[in-house]
Amino acid sequence: MLRRGFSPLKLFATMFVLLCGGPFSLEEIVPLAGPGLFALVLIVMAVIWALPSALITAELISELPVQGGAYQWYRAGLGPFWSFIFTYLEWLSWAIDAVIYPALFAKYLMQPFFDDPSLASRAPICLGMIWGCAWLNVRGVKEVGFLSIITTAVILIPVIALIALSVPEMSFSVFSPLWPEGQTPWAALNYAIVWAIWSYSGYSGLATASEEIVEPERTYPKMLAIFLPISVAVYVLSLWAGVTAAPDWQNWGEAHLNVAAFALGGPVLATLMVVAALVAQLGLYNSEQLVLGRYVYAVARDRMLPPFLGRLHPRHQTPYVALILHAILFSVLVFVFDFVELLVLGALVSVPGYILTFLSPLILRWKYPNLRGPFRIPGGWPVIIPTAVLPCLIAIYFVTTAEFSGLVTTGVMFSAAPVIYWAVRAYNRRHGVDMHAFESVELTEALERGRARPKPEASK
Repeated sequence: MLRRGFSPLKLFATMFVLLCGGPFSLEEIVPLAGPGLFALVLIVMAVIWALPSALITAELISELPVQGGAYQWYRAGLGPFWSFIFTYLEWLSWAIDAVIYPALFAKYLMQPFFDDPSLASRAPICLGMIWGCAWLNVRGVKEVGFLSIITTAVILIPVIALIALSVPEMSFSVFSPLWPEGQTPWAALNYAIVWAIWSYSGYSGLATASEEIVEPERTYPKMLAIFLPISVAVYVLSLWAGVTAAPDWQNWGEAHLNVAAFALGGPVLATLMVVAALVAQLGLYNSEQLVLGRYVYAVARDRMLPPFLGRLHPRHQTPYVALILHAILFSVLVFVFDFVELLVLGALVSVPGYILTFLSPLILRWKYPNLRGPFRIPGGWPVIIPTAVLPCLIAIYFVTTAEFSGLVTTGVMFSAAPVIYWAVRAYNRRHGVDMHAFESVELTEALERGRARPKPEASK
């Protein structure tokens, strides 16, 4: 039995670390998109992408606060087969994203000492982070949540200082020209959109640990409402402060906010910013392991994966087998890809899951009209339809403008989903298990409450 270790404060802190983690990594997009266009896209995408995503996630977890999060929402709406396929894609997007952070951690740590650190010098740092986080996650969500509180404080202190020190010099003139000279506006726009999609997504991630959250149907929507404006402010104001202090944005590269921090606050603020960036990468990776482990646990518990993947640690009651296997996987993948490749690939792989998550409230409202939780997007169908469809159109635009090579790689990864499904089904049949016959008790009970359609008289 999983333990409820996520209090509201720990949930918010883990949400901030997992879904924001500070402004670090936006430096590489600034010279590609331009600070003006980048800032504009961050604000617009907060309204037309992040806000609908937060509202939809709040409604879904309010209706179905079940361990496994999006997997359970997909299963309720589409059944076992398609929930497996889309959960695989959801897991894949989180896994690709997780690979980014050990490498970034090593780069931030070694940047003051080496211009181009070798693979041999980075390997111990990456592996130490991967296995240290695996150990911490095996110990449970209380430890993850406590680390997230510390991480959030370490991130926000220098970021707030950077913004505050730049306020007297802030001017809208730093956002001109709107996009870089020599760059087409469409190319610049696409870079900004990719980063915004990556940074404003994953809001359903911690719902995978619903059974470990105190009153998830109420707590999760409240924490999302607090988190969203804070994350937007961190991104936009940090960008503004950065280009105010370091206006040569055409030459920005990795960790350039450290240069801005040095210009505004000297070596003390620059050091705090380096520490914050390091801690952010650690916190992001650590919290993503929690999400990935819970996806595998929930799917394995329903016999949609071999049952041993859902085994819980006898003392800590955490899915330790899944966590250890993830650590082994990332110990290999962390040395294969670079940041921009993973950023684009992760965004592409995430699109099907994004679209299905956006559409899930429509499916569930039609299929289970009595299924309601403490939070529901008001306004009925005239509001929920555009709320769900608008971000879907943005996701489709992103796919249609992506490079062909990225689409090919994504297609290859997608094609593995049905192969894995039929392999697992064959494995289960050999062991006398019908994997479609299992469904979590919590999901069954929730769906029974919303299964019957009301009579027309009662719905008026």
